[in-house]
Amino acid sequence: MKLSFIILTTFFALTFASPVSIIDSSLITDNLSELLYNNLNPIFQNTFQQLTELIFEFSEKFLQIKLSRSDPVKPAEWVSQLFNGTNSIGAQWNSHITDFFGNIPTVFENNDRSLFDFSLIKTKLYIVVKNLLIKLKQLFDNNINQLWILFINEFKLTKSDFDVLLNDFQQQVSGVFNNTKEELNQTIDDLIDSILTYWNDLKDRFFG
Repeated sequence: MKLSFIILTTFFALTFASPVSIIDSSLITDNLSELLYNNLNPIFQNTFQQLTELIFEFSEKFLQIKLSRSDPVKPAEWVSQLFNGTNSIGAQWNSHITDFFGNIPTVFENNDRSLFDFSLIKTKLYIVVKNLLIKLKQLFDNNINQLWILFINEFKLTKSDFDVLLNDFQQQVSGVFNNTKEELNQTIDDLIDSILTYWNDLKDRFFG
C-alpha cells in the first residue's frame, strides 16, 4: 500500500510540474483503485463476518427458545448453506464487491485535470459506496427472509412467534451497515486527505 501511495503522489508531482500532462491518467486511476481496494476491501470482509456471526447467533437463540432444548443448539444445515456454495450469500456478496472495485476507475474522469478534483472524487465515491451498501443489504435481507420462511415451515410457527427476536436482529443488521458506511466514508476521507497532504508537501519542497 505504501509503495502505491508513493507512486501515486509521484505521478501527481510529474503531472502538475508540466503544463501538459506527461503521465497517462490511466496510471493514476489504476493506483487510486489499488489504494481504495487495499483500504476498503477489509472493511467489506469484516462487515460480512459480523453479519455471519449475527445470523448464527440469532439461529441458535431462536431454536433454543422456541424448541426449549436444554443442550446447545447448532444452526441447521440450511443456515450454513446460505453462506456457502455457488449461489450463497457469500458468493453473491463477493460478486458485488468484485464488480464494485472493477468499476472504480469509471468514477474518475480520464484525460482531464478534473481527475485531480478530490472534492468531486470524494462525492462520487460516497455515492457508489452508498449504492453498493444498498445492494448488499438487499441481498442479505432477501436471503434472511427465506430463512425465516424455512423456520416457519420447519417448526410450524407463525410470524408472531419470533417478532421480538426478528426486530432486534433487523436493528442489529441495520446498525452494522450504518457503521460500515461511516467507516468506508471516513476511510475515503483519510485516504484522499493523506494524498493531498503528501502532494502539498512535495509541491512546497520542489516547486516553492
